[in-house]
Amino acid sequence: MPNLIQRMAVGALTRMAGVQASAPRTEPTFEAPVQRAADSSVAWPQSFLLGMLGAAPSATGIPVTPLTALQAAAVYGCVKCRSEDIGKLPMLVRRRLRSGKGWEILWDHPLNRLFRRPNSWMTSIDFFAYIVRSLDLRGNAYVAVARGPDGAPRSLIPLSPDRVSVLLSPKGVLFYNVHHPKLGTGLTLHQDDIIHVRGLSLDGYVGISPIAAGQDAIGLALATQQHGAAMFRQGAQVPGVLSVAGSLSPEAAKRLAHSWNETYGGVSNAGKTAVLEQGAKYEKIALTNEEAQYLLTRGFQVLDICRIYRVPPHKVMDLSRATFSNIEEQNQSYIDEALQPTAEAIEQAMEHKLLFDGEMDDVELEFDFGRLLRGNRKARYEVYQIATLNGLMSRNEARAEERLPPVPGGDEYRVPLNTTSGNPATPPSSDAPSTPKPDADAPPAPDVEEPAP
Repeated sequence: MPNLIQRMAVGALTRMAGVQASAPRTEPTFEAPVQRAADSSVAWPQSFLLGMLGAAPSATGIPVTPLTALQAAAVYGCVKCRSEDIGKLPMLVRRRLRSGKGWEILWDHPLNRLFRRPNSWMTSIDFFAYIVRSLDLRGNAYVAVARGPDGAPRSLIPLSPDRVSVLLSPKGVLFYNVHHPKLGTGLTLHQDDIIHVRGLSLDGYVGISPIAAGQDAIGLALATQQHGAAMFRQGAQVPGVLSVAGSLSPEAAKRLAHSWNETYGGVSNAGKTAVLEQGAKYEKIALTNEEAQYLLTRGFQVLDICRIYRVPPHKVMDLSRATFSNIEEQNQSYIDEALQPTAEAIEQAMEHKLLFDGEMDDVELEFDFGRLLRGNRKARYEVYQIATLNGLMSRNEARAEERLPPVPGGDEYRVPLNTTSGNPATPPSSDAPSTPKPDADAPPAPDVEEPAP
């Protein structure tokens, strides 16, 4: 956790927030050459250079980059689904109570305003969705923290992973060489001023791209997609050869091929009956779509890509295995396995760089996953009913969740009578007046007749 002096030393980030720094900007110095974990060169190219050169082909021969991978509908659906579902969750700042038996939300904490408007051009959903997209496509997400003179964060600037190089000093400290219009070109920042969310990492410093790890699965999806497009463009005709008994001159062969394509090629000519003249024969030399199991291959690639992102297939509109009995289980599995690990990684990375030392033990950041029930009113009301009837929430707390004003008497916590404590009643104190016991030898009290009405 950085101290206040280290935070105030970054003058460039302070100027980003619109505040003049008292100390000039200082660049890190190294006693020995640094190891460049993500510097771009021909021998060790970054993903943006691979994409420019088309030098990351899959086994199918199709280059797979973050941009080309999005042309596969399953990749686009998984990335869009995960990024939007996490992006729409509000980030809450909460503090542990002194008793240690609960938490309270700090609505007046400065980070609440920062999360609602992280910078001048992005909303909260844009900001968090971009972080998840960077993780899903590049394996790393970088955010520069612009601080004021007091070290408090004033602005959060997301960085393109293709424009960030990770530098490891001999002492094990990370520095980041960044390029951004708001920061400048070639600015080196200390690790305390960069929020780095890593995906699956093999060295603990830089995450690996899911696109690079699953390039063959994605490449096969792109190959079958391109094959289908080419098939329809050429009229859904199986490639083959036209053979004649005699020999043809080059002009005659070209004229025959042109006539064949004009008559039977193209989507509008699909299914026409071929008429061959002068003993010509048509011989196919390729497998049909049924023989190649084309549709099954395309369907399996959807499942393969969903495995990469741990997204249930029904989230990308593949309902072949979805039923009324398992759809709820799959939705819960999606939250537990696809969303929560990523959300936890973002929460912990931001806690480490945005909270001060005095807040680390008591304050934490948490996404409000209750917002995922926002579109299901029946499920929300059932939760409120169970919570209010069992004393977990008051009626006004439930109304506040629905953005409704409080009502008189709504702060009372209700507990069912059949769940009250079974302990015996507390005996009265010795100072309390007690009822005298009746004397057994005393005569019974005379009956008193009540006057007639």
